[in-house]
Amino acid sequence: MRQIKPVTTYLKFDSDKKLFTLMLVVTVAITIDFLIGNIADFIPEQISSWSGVSVFVVITVIFAVTQYLILNYVKQLNKETKDRISHLQLLQTGASIGQYILVAVIALVILQIIFIHEYNIVSLYVTYAISYGLWIVTLALLAKAFFSWYRFSNKDVMVLIFSLSMIAYVINGITGIATYFVMLTQQKTVISSSDIAYFPEFNIESILDQINTVFEIVSTVAYVLTWIGTVKMLYPYIIKLGKIKFWIIMGAAMIYYLITFPLFILGYFTPSENVDAVTTIIIFSMAAILSGIIFGAAFLSVARTLRKYSLRKHMIIAAYGFVLFYIAGTATAAQAAYPPYGIVSVSFTGLSCFLIYVGLYSSAITVSQDTTLRLSIRKSLTDQAKFLDIVGSAHMEQKLQSTVLKIAKKHADVLTGKTGVEASMTDSDIKEYMAMVLNEIHKT
Repeated sequence: MRQIKPVTTYLKFDSDKKLFTLMLVVTVAITIDFLIGNIADFIPEQISSWSGVSVFVVITVIFAVTQYLILNYVKQLNKETKDRISHLQLLQTGASIGQYILVAVIALVILQIIFIHEYNIVSLYVTYAISYGLWIVTLALLAKAFFSWYRFSNKDVMVLIFSLSMIAYVINGITGIATYFVMLTQQKTVISSSDIAYFPEFNIESILDQINTVFEIVSTVAYVLTWIGTVKMLYPYIIKLGKIKFWIIMGAAMIYYLITFPLFILGYFTPSENVDAVTTIIIFSMAAILSGIIFGAAFLSVARTLRKYSLRKHMIIAAYGFVLFYIAGTATAAQAAYPPYGIVSVSFTGLSCFLIYVGLYSSAITVSQDTTLRLSIRKSLTDQAKFLDIVGSAHMEQKLQSTVLKIAKKHADVLTGKTGVEASMTDSDIKEYMAMVLNEIHKT
């Protein structure tokens, strides 16, 4: 009798192409949801029509399926690591429960729309509470982890930068949820098919505007810190990637993200009689989307140059996490459209932060371990090279390399045991680095 395989067997993503396809579908879906939500007040009849509701249902189904596949993929990838790091198992469980609740909330909204042609605003409060709650908690844990690593990493600047950026993102999440909760208080309790999405006007004297200003400032600070930290973290791989390509990608991401908000404040994107409002809103919205894609592309480009499986996979996870984060984190459902376009994008916020946590945790630890490992190798070679210079024997050089290789591998095992993450340096990488250090020692 033929054995029936579990459903999860067919849902595993054992190649980068399959994972890319999955993330592409997610990105397209939430981008559509995000953009329609931003212009919902201009097209109320279209989105409340049968076709508009149908598109919303399709996006929701994509959300439900893809978030399950993503969580399952990360679970399989971190299976060995979670055995050594208990909090990662707890975080995985919390993120999964939160995402499944969000699926249930949106499903309830769809049922209300189909059968009674209205939905309760409470669903939006719950969505923001869970999504931004996961955002705040996850990145707070990541900030705590980075500060912990900073104390034991000889005060590495890269780790400190990421620590500060995560704190900025936590503040960003807190001010964000405050902003959207204030916006929701200005909406009706029950949203019907005859209601039009409402974006409250900003007044410099209002609490909403003040909170939103802090939100934008902190968001910019967090982005700049993350950009600097990412450049420093990925700098050891810049030769493999190519300096020109690397700086073009990172420079474009920085300029495009930072220039949009000041132009908006100065009125360059403000709708007027001579400028189509929908077009300006879409242009302004695309800044965050394209910035996230460019930022994620930097991680993906570097990931393809890496030979170590675990490091490459976690770098890819971090890349997709940032892509989703900059789309979902900029989206809003607080305008209370009918149906609530934007709610699916917001629901991906917590999941994207979880991907960033998993990706950056393993990547940062691995790179830091590589640095520590290189220092250990250099110290061992320096201490023993004097004897090698005296003897001047090729046989002794081979013996020295063998001895240092054993020491390096032992040191790498100790680091792996402490962090639960393997170093990315292979035996071949270690030997190449040893040869380079020996060459430097001989020259001096």
